[in-house]
Amino acid sequence: MNLILWPFQAYSAVFRARESVKLIQENDPLAVIAEEAPRFSDAEAIAVLKERYGFDATVGTLVSERDQNFRVRTASGEQYVLKIANAAEASAVTDFQVQALLHIAAVVAREKIPIDSPAVILTVDGESQIKLNSTTGQHVARVVTFVKGIPMAERVASPQLARNMGAYLAHLGVALRDFSHPGSQQSLLWDLQQALNLRGLVKYVNGDDVAQAVTDTLDEFESHAAPALGSLRAQVIHSDFNPDNVLIDAEDPDRVAGVIDFGDMLYAPLVVDVAIGASYLRAPDGDPLRLIAEFIAGYHSVQPLEHAETDILRELIQARLCTSIAILDWRAAMRGADDPYLEKQVEGEASAGNFLCRMREIPRDSARQLFRQICASVDESSHDRKG
Repeated sequence: MNLILWPFQAYSAVFRARESVKLIQENDPLAVIAEEAPRFSDAEAIAVLKERYGFDATVGTLVSERDQNFRVRTASGEQYVLKIANAAEASAVTDFQVQALLHIAAVVAREKIPIDSPAVILTVDGESQIKLNSTTGQHVARVVTFVKGIPMAERVASPQLARNMGAYLAHLGVALRDFSHPGSQQSLLWDLQQALNLRGLVKYVNGDDVAQAVTDTLDEFESHAAPALGSLRAQVIHSDFNPDNVLIDAEDPDRVAGVIDFGDMLYAPLVVDVAIGASYLRAPDGDPLRLIAEFIAGYHSVQPLEHAETDILRELIQARLCTSIAILDWRAAMRGADDPYLEKQVEGEASAGNFLCRMREIPRDSARQLFRQICASVDESSHDRKG
C-alpha cells in the first residue's frame, strides 16, 4: 500500500537549503538527524495497520528524534509501536535494526537471558518490514511489541537501580555478542567513535564555560581515547542506553523492566556502551561518580571489563556528554522551538553541561584508579561467594 501525503509546512528554509541538503549530499553523520521526520497522519497509520497487519487499532504519537513512531492499541487491548523510518536512513540500516531484534528474541528465548526488548511483529503476509511512500521519500516501517514500564527519566536513580542498570546493559551486550549485519556500520554523529566531528558544532554550544569544557574534553579524547579504540574488543551495541530508553518496573523502582529504541545501534567497542549508559547517571550533588561507580560495578558483575577499557572510561563518558550538549544546541539553533523532540530533550539534558564541568574536576589518574578498584572489588566479592 503506497501512501501519499499532502505537502506540509517545512522547517526553516535556511535550514533546509544550507544544512539538510548539503549534509545529505556529503554523506555527513548529521544527515539523518537533519532530514525531516516522516509526517504520516493518524488515519494513514491506522490504514496501514489494518491492511498490512490486520489490526483494528487506534494510534497516538510517540516523540522521536528522526523517525515517526505511533503507539498502537488494538480493539482487543494489545499494544504495539508502529515505527516509520526517516527517508534518509539507508535500507540496510533499517534491516539491521529489525534483524537485531529478531536475533535478540531468539537468543533470549534460547539462553534465558533476563532482558525484555521489543519483538518484531510480522505482517499478514509474513513480512518483518514494509515500505511506505510519501512526499518526503520512501520509508521503511515495522511494528514491534510495546514494552511495559516507566521510563527511568521519570525516576530518581538510586544506587541499587544504577547497579541493576549496569547489569541489564551487560546482559543485552551478551545477547548481541554474536550478531553481525552490514548495516551495523551506519554513520551517526551520536557514535562516540566520531566524537571529534563535534568540533564543528562547538560554535553552537551555549555558555562559554561549557563550550570550553567541550573543547578541552575533545582534546583529551583525541589524545587518550581515540588511539585506543581500534585495539579494544568490539561488537554490535545498543549505543543509546539513556533514561528514556530504560524502563523501570512500576512496582519495584530498583528493577529494570526493559530496554527500547534500537535506532542508534552500531558496531563499536563494547566499552562505548558502558560509557553512554554511565553518562546519564548524573548525581545532582556530591561525588559525580557515585552512581556511575554502581553502574560500572553492575556491568562488570555480568561482563567483566578489561583494564584497557576502564582506563579510557572517563574520556568516553565525558565525550558522550559533549555529544548530548553539542547536538542538541546545534538542533536548537537550526530548528527552533517547534521541534517536539528538542522540546522533550532539552529538559532531560539540562544537567549535561554542569555535569561535564563537574566531571572534568576529577583528575584522569584518579578516575582510572577508581574504575579499576571498582572492578577488582566486584571480582573479589564474586570469588568470596564462590568460595
